[in-house]
Amino acid sequence: MFTALYELLIGKNPDPTYRNTVFTPVGLLTVVIMLALAATFYLLLGRWQAVFHRTSHWIITLVIALIIAFSLAVSYAKDATGEPEADSYMLGFGGVNLILAGLLFFGFSLLFRRGSKFARYTPF
Repeated sequence: MFTALYELLIGKNPDPTYRNTVFTPVGLLTVVIMLALAATFYLLLGRWQAVFHRTSHWIITLVIALIIAFSLAVSYAKDATGEPEADSYMLGFGGVNLILAGLLFFGFSLLFRRGSKFARYTPF
């Protein structure tokens, strides 16, 4: 599933390493990390106290999530291919993973928002 999505958005790479060892683990890790961040924001912090619950806090959490997603994709691709520096395909892969992470975080936010009693001021 992730392989088809990444290849559709950034194109096919002749190196089979991406297809065989990079796309699926990075996609699954991105889903798990975004799920954990959204659950932490809404179900842990949003139910605990009215300390970290406003729109600015949601945006800070989103930016952290996007940074994690981009760096996860690029570093995993560098490790798997053995390249010392990131090339344009790795950066494109990181960008696509960043977009995927943003969509996932937004979707999980919609899912978990009802579980938070203090997160009334998030963007939606």
